[in-house]
Amino acid sequence: MKNILIAGYPYIRENYLNTFNFYPEKEKIFFLLPKVWKIKNGQVVYNAPKRANIFTANAYFYHSNYPLIGGLLKGWMPGFFTFLVRNKKPKNIDLIVTLTEPILLSTLYQSIISKLFGAKHLLFTWENISYDAKFSGLNFFLKNIIIKLNLFFSDGIICGNKKAVEIFKKYTAKPIANIPFSGIDTDLFKPTQNEKIFRELNFNGKTLFTFVGALEFRKGIHHIIEAFNIVIKEIPEAHLLVAGSGHQEYSQHIRGLIKNYNLESSTTIIPWLSHDELKEVFAITDVFVYPSMSHKGWEEQLGYLLMEASAAGKAIISTNSGSVDEVIIDARTGLLVKPDEYMELSQAMIRLARDRDLRITLGRNARQHILENFDYKIVANKMYDFFKKFV
Repeated sequence: MKNILIAGYPYIRENYLNTFNFYPEKEKIFFLLPKVWKIKNGQVVYNAPKRANIFTANAYFYHSNYPLIGGLLKGWMPGFFTFLVRNKKPKNIDLIVTLTEPILLSTLYQSIISKLFGAKHLLFTWENISYDAKFSGLNFFLKNIIIKLNLFFSDGIICGNKKAVEIFKKYTAKPIANIPFSGIDTDLFKPTQNEKIFRELNFNGKTLFTFVGALEFRKGIHHIIEAFNIVIKEIPEAHLLVAGSGHQEYSQHIRGLIKNYNLESSTTIIPWLSHDELKEVFAITDVFVYPSMSHKGWEEQLGYLLMEASAAGKAIISTNSGSVDEVIIDARTGLLVKPDEYMELSQAMIRLARDRDLRITLGRNARQHILENFDYKIVANKMYDFFKKFV
């Protein structure tokens, strides 16, 4: 197998990059990553990991809300071209994988250049809502052209979820694989009693409900607060932990709800967590709550936090929205409720708070589901098998 170059911002996060530690021929995998990447409105900044197989370039356009262009140039690395021209290592790049969406001009830039250099090219997408349902008129027409051009200059596509596969089957007869771009570290995230980092928060004797993620409307945290206001009346020893960073106005709205419902003494909010800290939070959590919802043409595209909580053996409540049901199997590995239904959410929270045996069973099944489908080694081998079709 010849060398493979993977380009784009997602693997700047080491927890995603580590999937390729388990790739069968990892010496043939190379990465071109942004030197720096910002998320959560710049509140979280990542620097490219330093490894022998990682090269860096400047990247631009960190989000999708720029005037006029929106997200069309998200993750654009102009240095992609000069890297291929000047770099003497790696030699013999036969396959290039672009990790930005096929709806972007930044992806098209890499697609065309890959072909100019005689390399085969693969696209990646998470998109689980059909484009004609998200866009209309001239906007849809232009984006549809970009998608078709990207597919024309590419040799196949990797879809991060099953719904994306069905969408792109309508666009192309080229090879399609259903593989998320990263697996889960099931050695880091596993059932444990280690609580050293967050012991000082003193949740002993509490039934702890936890949300971790971006503090954004689409994650449904306001529904958790509304549901918890009902739960606390039935389960006085309950406590809610919210961990994350995000939109400032929405964060203030959440704090306002907590104050209005007089939940300050039973709710704790902490900032965005590192992976080591996240492991510790899972250790003290009884129920992980993640009521993701549709918002402005977006639905949960898989849910890595859901997978990590599952690997940690946690009982989970989420919503039957987007691609969540690929990670959480209702009544077997967790409980799924309707989006936007805080009453149904509160009933599920009360049910799990009162039924420790059910929590244990759901958590055990959840971890097994991740081990069988989303472990690092599972995903790395799926990548290897798909890449072999092209090199």
